[in-house]
Amino acid sequence: RPGKAGGGYCTSLPEFRAPFIFANFNGTCGDVEVITHEAGHAFAAYEARDILPAASRWPTLEACEVHSMSMEFFAEARAELFFGADADKFRWQHLADALTFIPYGALVDHFQHECYEHPAWTCEERCACWLSLQREYMPWLKPEDELGFYASGRAWQRQRHIYENPFYYIDYCLAQTVALEFRALIERAPEEAWSRYMAYARPAGTRTFRELLEGAGLGDPFDGETLRSVAASAKAWLDAHG
Repeated sequence: RPGKAGGGYCTSLPEFRAPFIFANFNGTCGDVEVITHEAGHAFAAYEARDILPAASRWPTLEACEVHSMSMEFFAEARAELFFGADADKFRWQHLADALTFIPYGALVDHFQHECYEHPAWTCEERCACWLSLQREYMPWLKPEDELGFYASGRAWQRQRHIYENPFYYIDYCLAQTVALEFRALIERAPEEAWSRYMAYARPAGTRTFRELLEGAGLGDPFDGETLRSVAASAKAWLDAHG
């Protein structure tokens, strides 16, 4: 509606024992991504609605993002309902974005470490650091061909987490790695994938992130082999459908 705030989020309404999703749509594929993402949070919140104490109904933030990022991939089975003959185009772009997000998220985290280790840096020094790290983590980008804002290394200024939630952004990388493992499992054995998703979601905040992963038989995203495995699976699908 006119004047509606931007963004999307999910919260819970304990008095109604129900989750609540806020979102806005603009007629792009982002509409599908935001509603399926927030639906993952909502599903997990609904499953955990009776857990006591109430503080245990949500796990830690990286664990929560597994709920949402994985649900995006589970929902792709119905992509034709939204995109018709272009469903595979959406799946391809969604997977490519998910895969390339991980080095970007690592870049954001590394950049913050450098900034906090060098508090006296000028804006120009921070921008130079961003450009240097961007070449390391995302070498396919050519900042010299971009608009001046990006070419000068100022892209970090648009990432509000750096200002509002220092060192939080790496949680998305951990969650995306787990979500990509779910995607690979969906491709091979969808029923098993859903069973493991339920095993991951139901304990909610009564277990730590690693305990949730272990209970669902999932790999540890801190293990380099896990990342190599999910990346190889994603690349194989992208190559086959590109």
